[in-house]
Amino acid sequence: MNMRTLFFAVAALVAMSHLANDWIELAQPWGLVWKASGIVLLGLYALSQRAWLAGAALLFCAAGDVLLELVFVYGMAAFAIGHLFYIACFVEWGRILGLNKRDFPVVILVLIVSVALMAWFLPGMQAEGLLIPGLAYQVIITSMVCSAFIVKAPMLARLGAVVFMLSDTLIAVGLFAKLQVPPGSVWITYAGAQIMMAWGMSRIAPYRDRANRQAPATA
Repeated sequence: MNMRTLFFAVAALVAMSHLANDWIELAQPWGLVWKASGIVLLGLYALSQRAWLAGAALLFCAAGDVLLELVFVYGMAAFAIGHLFYIACFVEWGRILGLNKRDFPVVILVLIVSVALMAWFLPGMQAEGLLIPGLAYQVIITSMVCSAFIVKAPMLARLGAVVFMLSDTLIAVGLFAKLQVPPGSVWITYAGAQIMMAWGMSRIAPYRDRANRQAPATA
């Protein structure tokens, strides 16, 4: 195991370890530091692999982790920016490897599920005063998941996109539908998604380099 792989393993462990804070309840600001630290480390890993867009996405998500606890709508905004960077990641994969026409039916399924969820959460969004931010965020994360299946990208990154949407759906179920979700399920799915996205997206550099070398010859 090389040093970068070891760094990734440590980052993943730190990210997932925050699940224990549900029982430890570390005092602030240390609880927030713990919450964001694993995602920051995953972002630094991505940057070390020259996956610049993925690194930016992870760092904005880490900011979102903190802001959600301070001003919820600012946290949503930070995560939305993170998803925009993830969309840019998938666009880069598509530019290099092309479209993935085989999975277009999955995109349709994602859109149907997203519309159904928006209809379910709409009254709760209105009650919480988050109608516009909630709808905007749903559109952005849905676009992120759809972009994962439109292009040829690592399966782990694509799976991470789906699990990320599942994690956000669990949050929305508690916030807008006022239903209890299994303890720890939000963080397990969120941290797991970020771990998968960080590893999968960080494989981009060799493909980018190869494409750049071939570009003059095919111009």
